Amino acid sequence: MSENNKHIESLLKEIATLKEELIESTSIVEAIKVGDVDALVVHNNGVPQLYSLETADYTFRLLIEKFRQGALSISRNGLILYCNDYFSELIGLPSEKIIGNYLQEYFNNSDHFTSLLEALKYGISTHEILFKTNYSTKTFPASISVTDLEPSVQGLGIVVTDLTEKKKHENALIQHQKDLEEKINELNRINKNLEEFIHVISHDLKEPLRKIVMYNERIDASYLSETDTKYLNVMKLSALRLNSLVDDLVSYSSHTAQEERAELNLTDVISEVTDDLEIIINDKKADIQIGKLPKLRASKVQMRQLFSNLISNAIKYCKADIPPVIKIAQVDDFDLEDANQSSKFVKIQIEDNGIGMEKSHLNKIFTIFQRLHAKNEYSGNGIGLAICKKIMENHSGNITVESNLNEGTTFNLYFPIQ
Repeated sequence: MSENNKHIESLLKEIATLKEELIESTSIVEAIKVGDVDALVVHNNGVPQLYSLETADYTFRLLIEKFRQGALSISRNGLILYCNDYFSELIGLPSEKIIGNYLQEYFNNSDHFTSLLEALKYGISTHEILFKTNYSTKTFPASISVTDLEPSVQGLGIVVTDLTEKKKHENALIQHQKDLEEKINELNRINKNLEEFIHVISHDLKEPLRKIVMYNERIDASYLSETDTKYLNVMKLSALRLNSLVDDLVSYSSHTAQEERAELNLTDVISEVTDDLEIIINDKKADIQIGKLPKLRASKVQMRQLFSNLISNAIKYCKADIPPVIKIAQVDDFDLEDANQSSKFVKIQIEDNGIGMEKSHLNKIFTIFQRLHAKNEYSGNGIGLAICKKIMENHSGNITVESNLNEGTTFNLYFPIQ
């Protein structure tokens, strides 16, 4: 055989060997890709060396270990084949002492395991279970999710979520609700007692007041001196004012209760109010301008009281030389502090051209018995606007006021859209 032929034969053998190595390497690479290989043994000069591979499977196992939920794999009879560190923390035992035991051993009621398997047949995989721990008699509530791993693996996957903090919050919320209900019931009892008290007091007060006024009028003033007559008139006016105050108190207390609601046309309600106030309107030459008004679901009695108080208030505090002009209308374009809230309310304005108020007084006017003027300047007991505020609260609404001294006052009524 010639030298060239020998060289060619040697090259063909080397090529065949390289092909075999290439095929082997290719199969290893494919096995790594599909996750069939976790480690490789490489022989170097006859010495085997083990190389572990960080495959997707390894990353997945690492994720399970770092997972802040208990994770287990079990056989169908409950034998624990694997558990992560977090489940070990929950139970209070190292994983090597948990693996090989049965999951139901850690249930507060071991019979629940059978129920889990039965429910899984019907597609129910999530349950609440009370677990025992290694800390004496301590238990913890958990949500347990069961996944059937067949046919890939003969067994079940379990995820355990500790519900301790959630249950604490739920129990605190339930207790808070109970406390709130007790306070509401107590408040309702107090309100009822207060209403009964006011009505009793009003009856007991009005009877002697009626007698004081009646007998005061029977006194023949011709036998009295001018000073005595003056004192007698002061006594009569004081009795009448006290009688009016009692009536206002009863009216104020009556608006603490919710009355029957019906759909009302506010234009009709205000027309009735202006008819009632016809004498004072004509006397002051008041101009009541009624614009577009909505229909509301409200108490008719309270709406009449509301607009009666606001209209009579505007007439009462008019300028001496200028007839009062009162404008009542719905405002379509308005902003509340929260822009999203404006679409949930309807706004009605009552605007007048009266004497107005200083801005420092605006936060006082809705307080019961609060008067901004001496009683010899303007009549009233300081209850009317407090009643208006209470009526708006009864209807889940709000009332605000804007005013400038000597320029007039505007009351804003915000009613929730039903």
